[in-house]
Amino acid sequence: MGKRLMLMLILGAALGGVAGCELFDKQATLEYEAATKRWYAGDYPAAVSMYISLVKNHPYSPHADNALYWVGVTQFLYLGETERSLQTFRLLLKKYPSRDMAPAAQLYVAEIYELGYNDYGRAIEEYRKATHYSDKEVRERSLYSLADNLFRVGRIDEARITWKTQVKEFPRGSKADLAFYRMGTTAFSKGHIEEAESYYRRSLEVSKDKETVVKAKFALAQCLEATESLKAALEIYQELEPLYQNKEAIRIKIKALETRIIKKSY
Repeated sequence: MGKRLMLMLILGAALGGVAGCELFDKQATLEYEAATKRWYAGDYPAAVSMYISLVKNHPYSPHADNALYWVGVTQFLYLGETERSLQTFRLLLKKYPSRDMAPAAQLYVAEIYELGYNDYGRAIEEYRKATHYSDKEVRERSLYSLADNLFRVGRIDEARITWKTQVKEFPRGSKADLAFYRMGTTAFSKGHIEEAESYYRRSLEVSKDKETVVKAKFALAQCLEATESLKAALEIYQELEPLYQNKEAIRIKIKALETRIIKKSY
């Protein structure tokens, strides 16, 4: 057999392999789209079954890690299958540790231990693992939740250090306002009023969440009260009155502060 013919046969075999791969990828894409369509239709059991079939039939498909991810999410959030969800995310991490969905899967493992089992000690371990990924969104969320769980178990100083790490890396991230607010409450509880005031102001600078803004403003007003900046505190309470959920409580607060200001002026 001539060399030219041999090369042509090898090339033909290679092209046939590529065509076969393309065929399998196309089939996997069709299966993924069909499963996702069932998911959006609210037929979660069928969607889960179809996603699982995709992973079994096309384990090397680019869609496989996405399919497993959505199986885990659906089991946890929509089907109440907490243990199965945990197993699914662990399978994803074992089979596809370098795929795009691995960081989000690790974050969900941590959230399952926190929210599904109330196992804050194990959640701390899993959130810490999630912080090691380069995915910025996953790292920021993991740092915030790691600190939150450290706080829950009484490791306050570690929580504060972790929140500081978070806002240093992500000063305007999606969780920055909450981290600044939590550092403010921690400082206030220790009697560090000026430090707390600074953190509440930082929270307000970056927050776009109405609920967080209301909480941070109320806390800031408390700091101003504590440092005898009564008129400034009163202005904030008055600003919050139409927004504050407990109308009676904010009115009592305003009335008491107005009385203090009058007495102080004597």
